[in-house]
Amino acid sequence: MTLTTVSEEFRAASWEGAAAGPGIFADGDAGRKSSSASSEDQRGKFGSRMESLLYCIGFAVGIGDVWRFPILVYQNGGGAFFAAYVIVMILVAIPLFTMELALGQFSSLGPIAVWKCLPVAQGIGVAMVVMSLLVAIYYNVILCYTLYYLAQSFRSVLPWADCYEWWGADPETCYNRYSNHTKCRDVPELLWPAYGNPNSSSSSGLLGHLNDVVWVSSAVHGTNFSVPADAFYSIMANCSNATQTAAEQFWEKYVLDLSGNIEEVGYIKWDLCLCLFISWLIVFFCLIRGVSSSGKVVYFTATFPYVVLLILLVKGVTLSGAGQGIAYFLVPDFSKLTDLNIWRRATEQVFYSLAISWGGLIMSGSYNPFRYAIHIDASIVVVADLITSLIGGIAIFAVLGHMSLELQVPIEEVAKAGQGLAFVIYPEALTTFWCPQLWSFIFFFMLYLLGIDSEFPLLQTTLTVLSDTFPVLRKHRSITALVACSTCFIIGLSCVTQGGQYVLNLLDTYCAGVSALFIAMCEVMALMWLYGVRRFSNDIKFMLGKMPPWIFRFSWAFLSPLILCVLVVYGLAMAAPVMYNNVEPYPAWANRVGWLFASLSMVQIPLWAAVALFRSRKNIRSAFEPTDTWGPAEKKLLQEYRATLANTSDRTCNVSLRTVTANGAA
Repeated sequence: MTLTTVSEEFRAASWEGAAAGPGIFADGDAGRKSSSASSEDQRGKFGSRMESLLYCIGFAVGIGDVWRFPILVYQNGGGAFFAAYVIVMILVAIPLFTMELALGQFSSLGPIAVWKCLPVAQGIGVAMVVMSLLVAIYYNVILCYTLYYLAQSFRSVLPWADCYEWWGADPETCYNRYSNHTKCRDVPELLWPAYGNPNSSSSSGLLGHLNDVVWVSSAVHGTNFSVPADAFYSIMANCSNATQTAAEQFWEKYVLDLSGNIEEVGYIKWDLCLCLFISWLIVFFCLIRGVSSSGKVVYFTATFPYVVLLILLVKGVTLSGAGQGIAYFLVPDFSKLTDLNIWRRATEQVFYSLAISWGGLIMSGSYNPFRYAIHIDASIVVVADLITSLIGGIAIFAVLGHMSLELQVPIEEVAKAGQGLAFVIYPEALTTFWCPQLWSFIFFFMLYLLGIDSEFPLLQTTLTVLSDTFPVLRKHRSITALVACSTCFIIGLSCVTQGGQYVLNLLDTYCAGVSALFIAMCEVMALMWLYGVRRFSNDIKFMLGKMPPWIFRFSWAFLSPLILCVLVVYGLAMAAPVMYNNVEPYPAWANRVGWLFASLSMVQIPLWAAVALFRSRKNIRSAFEPTDTWGPAEKKLLQEYRATLANTSDRTCNVSLRTVTANGAA
């Protein structure tokens, strides 16, 4: 859970006074003085290094690692996607994760106010907040599914454990593991001991009838043999052609009551609507009351998910056929690594998983003490996130391998690779446990904890920015939170209709995929090319006492911008209609709606850049220079920082000495 009373700790980020230069909010010395009470001494900080580390892990490691990650691996070639994912993690994610945390820690400011360092780029902060809000809307729908399965765990028998008629299972296609029916694919091998004749020869398959004899092919023994027609048809009449597990049919037919496509929205599923309401109610109480930073709570919420995932992993790898599924996940087809689309989707998932370019990391870093060694924690958090994805991936693909063996179909055809893959595979695995109801409750409770860890900061970031922009809202925190949660709940109702899965897939593709890469590209280019990689590195040196590693500076200045630029351009040039389950493309109007949602965040960047340039039209250069109050929040550190800038001879960093002049010997 969130480890601090965030509602009370977020520093006021409003910029007062119009004289200091361009921006969404102007900021002068009076603004810095009036907010001096918000300096590092007064501002809420983490109680210990462990709290800071666990906060970042809680925010970055979320439900996306065990819900979204397996979906993308399944859709994009298994091991090839995972290989690309790991490479992007190392080359791009660790440097950018460190960059955002350092930016927040250095300034003790949120995602919008932090752009005092470069006023023309303030729209990047606004874009982050808008994207976080859009993701928060549909992210809570995933949590509502989790609550639904949590409630179903209290039944005397898990409903997805078998093909029950009461929830609409199709007896023709639903695989019943407890049934005595033979799978039709197994009939030849079942008949072989009694009727197999190694000397028989014919073409493969069912060859036809010769009087009262049927010729059958044995794939295992590699030959054909004759079977009396009566015996053959007697067994075939009672065999099963099941192609879906009970868990998959329960998800599609009962939980979702899934319609044919996005144009068939259908009615609201009121049971899901109730779960969505409860989930938003929980978020609302978190927002108005905050969450305790008790050490015991911290350690429980940080370690409990890993314990459950490891148990699920151990159980998964012991299932028959698990090795085939794990090999599909871990062994890459290197020929697929030439597909830029796999790299684009892998990068999108890395940014989604670690919340890079969402604004929350900047806000999180702003809680740290000024001298905190953030680069160490950044590496630990990224590795923890990778391990979580690895554990979740192995667990889910082990079960896929088992299902492939049970259903006698290729892994690629075991289940539909839609947004509900995790709600098919994990429940299927839970049915193999002793006392599956207990383990189902534990697992989905864990999943909800992972999700709420990420959902709360997403919405809190938005509300904090609103209250900083409109200070009057601070007096009405409960009302503001109620209006925000109610609005998000109403918008989210579209995702709990019969066609809600198609809507959720559309929002996830455009709001968290397309937008994230574009915002990250603009962020790293603005910060490293306009503010300057040298000045940013010197800021970190002032803060930590040493320059960041050369590999970080190389990634910030060249590698990350290049990779992101290539992927963004490729994504725009090769944009294809969104598909659900990799089968049916969405209609043109739906994709236009998706681009509209993506543009809600992306358009903020050029829009606010234009505003900044207009406000500084008499001195355009000021839009590209830090404002007078940019620097550490603590007064003493700010004076030292200004003195450092005054004494430097490096004029390539766009250093503004106006503040030094205004403050005398500072």
